Amino acid sequence: VFLVGIAQAGNGFSAAGSVSGKISYKGTPPPPEHFTVSKNPEFCGAERGFFHITGKNGVLRGAAILIEGVSGGKPMQGAEAKMTAKDCVFLPFTGVVEKRGKGKKNAPDIEIVNEDLVIHNPHPFEMRGMSRRTLWNVGLPEKGDKLNKKLRVKKGRVVKIQCDQHDFMHAWLRVATNAYWTMAAKDGSYKIDGIPAGKYNLVAWHPILGEQSHEVSIEANGTVDLALEFSSRKRRG
Repeated sequence: VFLVGIAQAGNGFSAAGSVSGKISYKGTPPPPEHFTVSKNPEFCGAERGFFHITGKNGVLRGAAILIEGVSGGKPMQGAEAKMTAKDCVFLPFTGVVEKRGKGKKNAPDIEIVNEDLVIHNPHPFEMRGMSRRTLWNVGLPEKGDKLNKKLRVKKGRVVKIQCDQHDFMHAWLRVATNAYWTMAAKDGSYKIDGIPAGKYNLVAWHPILGEQSHEVSIEANGTVDLALEFSSRKRRG
């Protein structure tokens, strides 16, 4: 999980409420796509299976849950996102970054470290529907090389990161505009608290399955229980 903000921290608002539940996957996940490795096969392997959807015992992993439309409440933490290139995979595969407003100083920060003995070339794109915009393109030639840069997202809600050296290496980030978000736990459970009373849009997002939206009404000191479900046949977004 990306260390950007503390989505479940208390904020001291006595009239705040919360939403919690479990996110599941219905059916059997499709088999992973397979890529023939054309560069550095001696290190990365001759073929790689790219696991788009990780679901086991009905649990979906790698999903983010966000509350949209909240004004005020707890401030964003603004901590740096961290990613590692290890064994020719970007880890973690999904995460959330916080956009704190307009301008370069409010753009989210990300740190990427190369832990492999081959060059990796992280290349993030701001996704806008079927189009995408390059944010930057930086090489990490040696093991231990590290970069710290900003993701200057304008209007997009998703950032895709791929390695220009190894086209099977992908990672995805959902952009949050407030502190009310979380990544689902390994057992699929989630909870967002400290939410000011009101009606909001709850978004559940997965980079391959898309996203779904639900209206939630948060009452003072109340708790909303909302189960979420994805399936390959119900792709949204």
